[in-house]
Amino acid sequence: MEEILHLFITNKCRHDCEFCCNKLYDIEKIPVVTVELLKSVQTVCLTGGEPFSINPDTLCMFIMRLRKQYPNIENLYIYTSGYEASFRRNHIYNMMRRRTINGINIAPKDYRDWVGFESIIEYNHSIFVENSSNRLYVFKEQQEAFDSNCDLSNINIDVIYRQWSKTFNTPSNEHFARLPILF
Repeated sequence: MEEILHLFITNKCRHDCEFCCNKLYDIEKIPVVTVELLKSVQTVCLTGGEPFSINPDTLCMFIMRLRKQYPNIENLYIYTSGYEASFRRNHIYNMMRRRTINGINIAPKDYRDWVGFESIIEYNHSIFVENSSNRLYVFKEQQEAFDSNCDLSNINIDVIYRQWSKTFNTPSNEHFARLPILF
């Protein structure tokens, strides 16, 4: 079974969103990632606060070093709410084109995030490159507005409807850890 690591890399985020999962746990209690764990996983999902709030060059350098030091990592995804990602479209495109990342997972949580997502899809001809695996998470509370306003038929992105839950349970083949020093 594929082993997946959700790696918390930053607690920086400019929002205080109602549906933010960071409110569900004490970041200091998240286990620190180990070399052994990094050597055992096939998929890494960078998460945080907002990974795209990190300086783009720093984020790219971190990802390239992670890929080089751990060749067992076959897939690398970045989780974002969408707002900050809208300012990093060129960086995202370059990372996807070079296969530094395999895709982005976008989970808009408030109006600003949806505006950011709309900015991203306006740039769709390049950011959602072929052979990338991208996901848009839509909470049930947002579904009606999303279904009536968004046409994603020509964009390489899978839409996943989710129910908001106040508990975060990591599946048996997944790990949740953080960097010892956050960006």
